[in-house]
Amino acid sequence: MSTPRVIARFFALLLIVLFLLVLPLALLVYNTTATALSPAFLDAALSDDRLYEGGLAEAAKDLAREVPVEADTRGLPIARLDAQGWQRILTVVAPPSSVRQWVGDAMREFRRWRWGSDSLLDDVVVPYGEMRDNLINDPAQTALRTATEAQPLCAAGEERLAGPGDLIPRCRPPAAELEAFYADLGARWQQEPQAVWQQLWPEDMRRYADNITLGELIRRDAAQYTSWRDLRSTWRFVGWTIGLAQWLAILAIAGGAIMTLVIIAALAARNGAEVLRWVGGPILLAGVITLTWGLIMLVGGWIGLSWSDINDLTPALQSAVRDLTRLFANKAFVAMAWQGALMAVGGLALWGSSFLLRKPRPQE
Repeated sequence: MSTPRVIARFFALLLIVLFLLVLPLALLVYNTTATALSPAFLDAALSDDRLYEGGLAEAAKDLAREVPVEADTRGLPIARLDAQGWQRILTVVAPPSSVRQWVGDAMREFRRWRWGSDSLLDDVVVPYGEMRDNLINDPAQTALRTATEAQPLCAAGEERLAGPGDLIPRCRPPAAELEAFYADLGARWQQEPQAVWQQLWPEDMRRYADNITLGELIRRDAAQYTSWRDLRSTWRFVGWTIGLAQWLAILAIAGGAIMTLVIIAALAARNGAEVLRWVGGPILLAGVITLTWGLIMLVGGWIGLSWSDINDLTPALQSAVRDLTRLFANKAFVAMAWQGALMAVGGLALWGSSFLLRKPRPQE
């Protein structure tokens, strides 16, 4: 074999190694992203009430940790609420079943937008008003009673409320007076629901006490949008970009693989049989590696979380995360498996057929 041919085949081998490293990894990244964004997986994830129960518990822990240290809230009565108290309030304000419905409605509108609808910003509603009504109209007065029970017992002659406009008690009346206190203050809550809402939450929640569309919410919080038309145009561009990026990813993976195989064949093959062999072999190996990645994901999804430290999560959220991880691993494995099997079978066919071709006779 001549020196140029040896050098060419050496570079071909380097390209094969690069091909075997990059193609399975690119398919892994693409499939995990596509699975995470697939309607089937998102529907299964967003229909699990345990996810919302766990999310509310995590939000309650954050409030109990942050409210006492924030400058605008640390002196307020709500700073005495612990995580359990906040969780009771959040469960009334945003019941898991209601949150699931709100998220489901938003996802349906998002899909319509992805397929060309222009009304996402108008149709998706952030239900602050509904949450406020849940708080005020709770027959058990959960928020009022929880906030009151978190306060110290009132001293003799101490006012229960800090001022005439305050609706969250700063101290707890004696047990004999509690029910009358709840009845009187509950009536005021019914009359002043927005004031109650604004006094109960930190700044990022208290700004809104009524339902608001997604477009209005973004427009209020994003000063860089000078007009409604600019905002809508930006969202249309985002939707178009997401769709284009998906197709470009597919074309980049397929086009890059084909070009690499063409260069490998041009560098190493001397005839048709060697073309099939040098192309089929890498495809076969890439299929096996892709299938192996899928198996690793499947096994990791079922046993990996038992090795991970998720003890900080609530039991409901731990259970939901485990089930969703396994569902994700199963769906990603299916995609990796059929792609890997297709490449392995195709590569094996090309490689095997190379031995059926008659070798050309050497020229005299």
